[in-house]
Parts: sequence; structure tokens; C-alpha cells
Amino acid sequence: MKGESGLSLIELFVIILILAILASIFVPFYFEILERKRILKVREDFENIGFALEQYFKTNKTYPVKDGELNICLKELIDKEYIGSIPEKDPWGKPYLYTGKETVYIFTCISKEPNIKYSNGKFIS
Repeated sequence: MKGESGLSLIELFVIILILAILASIFVPFYFEILERKRILKVREDFENIGFALEQYFKTNKTYPVKDGELNICLKELIDKEYIGSIPEKDPWGKPYLYTGKETVYIFTCISKEPNIKYSNGKFIS
């Protein structure tokens, strides 16, 4: 069958091999970018909630003294309109944690190792 055009099996295999090599190079970068985006979201959430807590502290001279899930412990911030909303879960699907004393608070994201922690306006390790 001379004169027929088309791809031979070897040519098709080479194309698939090239695509697989390109995918193996770029897929890890894609997942690394997703992970960085999640971490940035956590940092943004903590900074926004921390700002609202500082406003609460200026008014009440204390932070909410509670322990547990962030959105439950700090519902009072929403009720008193210090902040519009508090996320229930982190970007990985687990709840943020809150520990509050009268002059200190700590937010913790337990989904990332090591845990991401934020206390009194600063990220801590």
C-alpha cells in the first residue's frame, strides 16, 4: 500500500513518549504551585482574622478566652461585626484551631507539616 499517509505505530509511540516526558516535568510544578497557593490562603486568613482580633482587643482589653475550632470560638467577632466571616476549614479541608488567653491568641493550621501558627500579629514556628 504505497502512497498512504498516516502515523506508523512507532511514530505514535514516540509522540506518546514525548508527551509523557513533558507531563512528568510539568505536573510536579503544577502541584507545587497549588500547595503554595494553599499556604498563601492560610496566611491571608490568619492575617485578616488577626486584624479583627486586634480591633476586638482594643475595645474589650482582652482576647476571647476559648480553645477549639476557630470559626466556633470567634463567632463573636462576626456577631459584633469585627469581621464579615471566618472560614470553617483550611484549604486542605481540616478546621483551623484557636487558643485564646486574655493577652495572647494562637491560630493553628494542622493540615500542613510543620503546622502553620500565628500569634498576636506574627507567624511563629
